[in-house]
Amino acid sequence: MKKVQADAFRTYNRWRKQKIYCPAFKQYVRFSLKGWRHIIGATGSKKRSYQDVYRRLKLLPHAKSITKQSTTIQNIVKRKSRTFFVLEAMVPVGEGNKIAPRKVRVVFEEDQKGNKIFLSVMDKKRYKVPHA
Repeated sequence: MKKVQADAFRTYNRWRKQKIYCPAFKQYVRFSLKGWRHIIGATGSKKRSYQDVYRRLKLLPHAKSITKQSTTIQNIVKRKSRTFFVLEAMVPVGEGNKIAPRKVRVVFEEDQKGNKIFLSVMDKKRYKVPHA
């Protein structure tokens, strides 16, 4: 896990220095330490499980490509004084020894100046229902 996290942080740190344009927002977005801390569960009252952190780190490379390719905002949520934007895409994700299509969501938060800041990446995993 430490190697996966270290490799992911190196990649994420490069993104923090890049100008990444998102067609859906029609503006450049930021990848900040806030997003990194959110993914690894370093902030907030809710700590992430090892499995959840690992899964999000494995999905992280898709966050940049989804951001750069998305032309549509899938969802906008307002909570208190914060506004969140969701981009989604179906991407091939490795699961065990096979690759399966999975819906991956990339979440951005809007700051007071209207800038979009990366917050999180997650997938919608389908669980098999056991046979009776």
